[in-house]
Amino acid sequence: MALTPILNLPVRQQVLGVDVESLAPTQGFGADGYDVANVNGVLLVDNPEEQKVRLVYPFPTEDAHAEVRVVSTGEREPFKKPSGKDTQFVPLLQELGEIPSGEEPLLEVIKEETKDFLVADVEIPAGQQVIRVHARQQLRPLDEAGRSFEVVFFAPLAGFILAPDNDAKMSVSVAFPPQWAAVGMKIGQPTITAIPGQQAPETTIEGPHEIGARPIYGALWRRDPKVTIPYVYE
Repeated sequence: MALTPILNLPVRQQVLGVDVESLAPTQGFGADGYDVANVNGVLLVDNPEEQKVRLVYPFPTEDAHAEVRVVSTGEREPFKKPSGKDTQFVPLLQELGEIPSGEEPLLEVIKEETKDFLVADVEIPAGQQVIRVHARQQLRPLDEAGRSFEVVFFAPLAGFILAPDNDAKMSVSVAFPPQWAAVGMKIGQPTITAIPGQQAPETTIEGPHEIGARPIYGALWRRDPKVTIPYVYE
């Protein structure tokens, strides 16, 4: 039987690091230019039973470069373009708040929302398991000039939920390049969007703090939001 994207794999702990690379200036900006966010996640999950699950990476990646690894078994699977119908992602999109729940979305809307989705089908043993996720997330320009961007991610990653006993912890850090390596980059105010049906996190994003000439943001959460950090090249 074909797998559908998992929606509720409980996370006990997550450490997520996002490292932004400035590439657009060397590409001359424009519609084809892009930056990259190197995303590294280490998650401790409570898997109720041994199962094969379909994990989703819901953002564009550079050359489809993303993979997941189950540490206890050594299994490593690349994220790939999904097979099957695009409608398999409707429950996930609704859970993430990307499309309204309680109504049937148009097929064109689903195709647009999922055009960059990648999936990895991986076997996870029962019990507490450490899962590692790595991706070179492509940050595409939001304007015709190719100078406006944003870093967007979910914490925890899409398809995971926080463990239900309110004892889960998520540490997130986002590092931008030094000013001399990203000339003209101006970082905007981070925004936090609560996932439908859940309260907003009890803490805000800290920063920026300058370490090694790099602006770094961070947060420690017990709830799972969507995070957006805008920036432009002036």
